[in-house]
Amino acid sequence: MLHCLFERELRRLDLGLDEPPSKETWKALLEQISHAHEAIDRERDLAERSIQLASQEMQELNAKLAQERDKFSSVFRAAPVGLAIVDREGRILDVNDAHENIFGFSAREEVGKLFSEVVTSEEGAFAERLFADLISGAASTGQHRGRVIAKDGHVVLADAKLTPVRDAEGRTEFVIASVVDVSAQTQLEIELRHSQKLESVGRLAAGIAHEINTPIQFVGDNVNFLSGAFDDLLALCESYRTACAKAAHAPLSAEDLDGLKREEDQADLEFIRGNVATSIASTIDGVGRVSRIVQSMKAFAHPDRGERAIADLNAALRDTLTVATNELKYVAKVETDFGKIPSVPCFVSDLNQVFLNLLVNAAHAIGDVVGKTGQLGVIRVRTYQEGSVVVIAISDTGTGIPEAVRGRIFDPFFTTKEVGRGTGQGLALARTVVVDQHGGSLTFETETGKGTTFFVRIPFDFSEVPDEG
Repeated sequence: MLHCLFERELRRLDLGLDEPPSKETWKALLEQISHAHEAIDRERDLAERSIQLASQEMQELNAKLAQERDKFSSVFRAAPVGLAIVDREGRILDVNDAHENIFGFSAREEVGKLFSEVVTSEEGAFAERLFADLISGAASTGQHRGRVIAKDGHVVLADAKLTPVRDAEGRTEFVIASVVDVSAQTQLEIELRHSQKLESVGRLAAGIAHEINTPIQFVGDNVNFLSGAFDDLLALCESYRTACAKAAHAPLSAEDLDGLKREEDQADLEFIRGNVATSIASTIDGVGRVSRIVQSMKAFAHPDRGERAIADLNAALRDTLTVATNELKYVAKVETDFGKIPSVPCFVSDLNQVFLNLLVNAAHAIGDVVGKTGQLGVIRVRTYQEGSVVVIAISDTGTGIPEAVRGRIFDPFFTTKEVGRGTGQGLALARTVVVDQHGGSLTFETETGKGTTFFVRIPFDFSEVPDEG
């Protein structure tokens, strides 16, 4: 009996099974089997070649991926700014060499820490909120200037920019934090602002001395008058005492009374009675004016302690206007409209310098008009609340800013003033203080021949502004 496989194959080839297979049948069967084996061999060879090619391509792809991975790792490690990779929970996965150099911690020491733990405790909550917004998609990027505690214990002021890396579905996989140590830069900026402040104080010193000299003069005159009046009254009192002692033994004669009347006339008692009170009030007022000038000068020149403090910007503007009085009063009348505004977390000493720069610029702009017309201009200072910011608007009736230079007025060292009158740093530093340091804005509206208004906008929500020392 034929094997079942042979029988099936014979039926497939229509080779009868009624009688034993002939030689031709076997030959046909074997040829079919040979063809089948050849086809199988070709398919197997093709499959082997395909597998070999796929394996080769996979090896090349793995090599390229390894090369790209090494390249990325090299770029990550050698980047000139500090880089940290942070997972969705806010834990540090890796840091590069620059990050290690900035803060002194090795990658092994940093990995596993929460990003909010590496900043100072008062800023940790803000860092946590920022990360939550990046992970949830509420924010597409984040910037933060914060104090980070280095390994040796000193505090590093660092600018961090946080960028989420998302998958195809928009889900945040991790966050890349680029960190730059701005401690030295910030210190230079502080020194530059302090230098400008000293320059301003020096420029205003003569005017301040003049403002103090005027009340001091009439205080001196009043004190001289009071001193003479006091001597006359003491002499008159002595005469009264003598007369009282004499009257204790005998009535005063007409000659005694006439002598007292002559001494009263000589002391000019009625004049003293009518002017002493006024002189005292005037002296108190003069001393108060001097005190206000000194206190304003102290408040204006007092350096910040390297951290924000809650400040009343209306009071700061009053102090700055007092300090700048002599610079302004010969060219303009100053009108103020201080609105009801909240206190602001800020570096008030730096903002005082901004206000002074804008006021002095306004005086110079008006001075050019006064020189032609002989009429005083007007400087208006207004404060008001606008949403979550406090607005300080300083307007002048000067010449306005020429259209050709409006795009450059905040550029460092750019000035339209003649040599010796301006350095071109005032508005540039003002913009740095308002925008970079306080997260606000400094804009202007101007019309040639009619004047300019500068708008300083400062956020009063502490969480909305960057931190800086």
